[in-house]
Amino acid sequence: MPANVESMFSVRQMPWHREGTVLADYPGNWDQARTLAGLDWDPITTDVYALTDLGADGSPRYAPIDGWKCVARSDNGAVLSINKDSYTVINHAEMGEIVEAVLAQPNVKWETAGVLDGGRSVWCLALLDEPITLSGDDSPTLPYLAITNRHDGTAACALRATAVRIVCANTFRAAELEGERTGTTFSFIHKSSWRNRIEEARQAVTGARKEMRRYTELAQELLAISITPRQRELFITEFIPMPPTGLVTDRVARNVEEARKALRLLFESQTTEQVAGTAYGLVQAAGEYLDHVRNARSWETRLNRTLIRPEPLKHRALSLIREIAATTT
Repeated sequence: MPANVESMFSVRQMPWHREGTVLADYPGNWDQARTLAGLDWDPITTDVYALTDLGADGSPRYAPIDGWKCVARSDNGAVLSINKDSYTVINHAEMGEIVEAVLAQPNVKWETAGVLDGGRSVWCLALLDEPITLSGDDSPTLPYLAITNRHDGTAACALRATAVRIVCANTFRAAELEGERTGTTFSFIHKSSWRNRIEEARQAVTGARKEMRRYTELAQELLAISITPRQRELFITEFIPMPPTGLVTDRVARNVEEARKALRLLFESQTTEQVAGTAYGLVQAAGEYLDHVRNARSWETRLNRTLIRPEPLKHRALSLIREIAATTT
């Protein structure tokens, strides 16, 4: 999938596709942010017409089709979708209102926002000024609050807590999939009653923040568990086991040793070297190996196992680490 970006802004960091406007600081408010993002137009609705007959001179005659409406761009008239007349647009001003109402705080930090696929998909991303920092690990996790809104009738306007920094079509979809997997998505169906759900959305975000706090507590617990070189090696050999005797060919043995070598190298990398001597370091190295080092048949396979479906080997890594820490020295 290409970046598919029509317009966007990003604060400080240049997106990988090198498109859009990079800002030195956060926009002052949502009105400014949406203008910088190219969201200073709105989805509007018009009648849908069908040919009824031809006049005496052969000219076509049209009449509105009951029960249907057209969603188009207010700036250039481009048609975005055809929907039932019960469909209610959630426009770009309202997207900002949702975030501000849910966060219930002044000075929202708008991190990125933009337009994809000719206006069929739009987003805004707010930085939750609540970075998770762990003792011994100086690389904070930055949680975001995102709204992804589709004007093509294929999905609801959705609010989600995410760690994905949306800058393109790929990351737009990745944030959607992450929210579906973790249950941190709250959808505003395109119906006239969508405003009545603001309080429920606020509670959903509160729940997501609680999940982040639980993760922090687990990480702090694991950081307090020291791991010896012997324990680390035992973890590596148990996590990437050799098949039973009789099923091991020279090729299989080489593959296992190469995989173990790759995992060992992660403990010396910049991403884990600071915490490599802790149980938390084992968790981080195992996750990095599974998501980024282990071979995948295709990018779809990698996306599925990193974002869409729970990865059972990550749960296995955590239980194995607890077992090794409790029974060996």
